[in-house]
Amino acid sequence: MTISNRVDYGDLLKAVERHQGYLLGEVGGERAVLVGANLYSASLIGVNLSGADLREVNLKRSLLCDANFEGADLSGAFFKHSVMERVNFRNANLKGASLKGVNMTGAHLEGANFEDADLDDVCLSGAVYDSATHWPVGFDPRQKGAIQD
Repeated sequence: MTISNRVDYGDLLKAVERHQGYLLGEVGGERAVLVGANLYSASLIGVNLSGADLREVNLKRSLLCDANFEGADLSGAFFKHSVMERVNFRNANLKGASLKGVNMTGAHLEGANFEDADLDDVCLSGAVYDSATHWPVGFDPRQKGAIQD
C-alpha cells in the first residue's frame, strides 16, 4: 500500500495489517510503502514494520515503544521528540533522519545506518549497537549511554 501526505488512522492500520500479511507470506499481503506519509503523533506501540519503505515519513512526537523497524528504509524520516524505548532498528537505514530529542532507551541499533542523522539531545541509555552501526561523523554513542555489543 502506497500512501503519501496526512494518513487517516484507519488507513494506517490497514497498511500495517497488510504488511503483517506480507511478512508472513500470506495472499493479499503487501509491503508497507509509506514514503513521505504524515504520521505526526501516531501511536504505533509494538508495531512490526520490518522491511517497510518509510523514507521521509513524519513520525514526530509519536509513541513507538517496542516497535520493530528491522531492515526498514527510514532515510530522511522525522522522529523529533518521539518516544522509542526498546525500538528495533537493526540493519535499518536512518541516513539523514531527524532524531532530535528522541528517547531510544534500550533500543537495538545493531547494523543501523545513522550517517548524517540529527542525533542532538538523543537518549541512548542502554541502547545496544555494534561495529556495523554507522554514526554521524564525530558522534560518540557512548556519551549518550549506548553500549557496544
